[in-house]
Amino acid sequence: MKILVTGATGLIGAHSTAALLRAGFLVRLFVRNAEKLNRVLAPFGFGEENVEVVVGALDDSAAIEEALSGCDGLLHCAGIFSPDPDAAELLLKTNVEGTRLVLKAAESAQLERVVYVSSILSLFPPVSDVMCAEDAVAEPNEMYAATKAAAERIARAHQVSMPLTILYPGAVQGPDDPTFSIGPQLVANALVDGRVLVTEGGLPTTDVRDLAEIVRAVFEGRAESDRVMGPAFFLEHERYHSLLESITGRDLAAQRMPGWMLRILGRLGDLAARLGRPVQLTSEAAAVLTRSVPVDDSQACRLLGRPPISDEASFRDLIDWMVRAGHLDSAAAGQGAPKAND
Repeated sequence: MKILVTGATGLIGAHSTAALLRAGFLVRLFVRNAEKLNRVLAPFGFGEENVEVVVGALDDSAAIEEALSGCDGLLHCAGIFSPDPDAAELLLKTNVEGTRLVLKAAESAQLERVVYVSSILSLFPPVSDVMCAEDAVAEPNEMYAATKAAAERIARAHQVSMPLTILYPGAVQGPDDPTFSIGPQLVANALVDGRVLVTEGGLPTTDVRDLAEIVRAVFEGRAESDRVMGPAFFLEHERYHSLLESITGRDLAAQRMPGWMLRILGRLGDLAARLGRPVQLTSEAAAVLTRSVPVDDSQACRLLGRPPISDEASFRDLIDWMVRAGHLDSAAAGQGAPKAND
């Protein structure tokens, strides 16, 4: 089977591409900039010679159709995140209209199997104490979540007429992150500042290596249904604080704040953003931090054949990689820094 991957230069796309290649699939990448590929694939032991490449953009239907020609499957994980109000048009163009064009072309190509990587935010806020893949699509007001919900509706509509599986990861993190995305940035900032935000609730967190294995399992035809909640550990903020202290061996200040106060600050952040000021906290982020619930990842665990990577192993590997990659200095990582003989 030959699989087209969109978003291959991002965290999920890079790890999934590597997992598919290791499993023996033929892989074609649809990218905007092919010059990144060797750098992105090198940590996994692959390079441009291991894949086919088509250069194009998600708003170019002709390029998408060319990329799909001769393929049997599609992994669509291209998308962008930004809290900047000025990015609203780009978010809509990429996350929603890009998904519309890609899935329309995939349906016309009559592919054997299609996988779309959605997000738990498309189902947020949760309707029960546990979030499930079959939950109804939400109607969020916040900019990014609204684009994910809109794209989710497009994907679910296509499930009626094509073999499409939708995946719902939590907050995705892991080593070998080509973009050094927002999650690792927040971890690095906490360690550099020596302070960790501790509020109510927690966050379902998906190690990208687990998610890549689920992608492989779906293309191998092992999924039980056409909607799969990503494997995730639920990380309470108190646990997050103690975990970072344990891994680094450092005393980190707990910046404690009740959920209601954090959500007020998030709304104030929204106002500041509309005035063109840089913000660290939006109402969307505050709501996700304080009102998330665990997810039902039982199907994902069956596909993995094991529980998800533990919170300790995930964060330990992330911190180790951030030091090796130059995103975090050894002093901030403490005992979590790579040893000289590693």
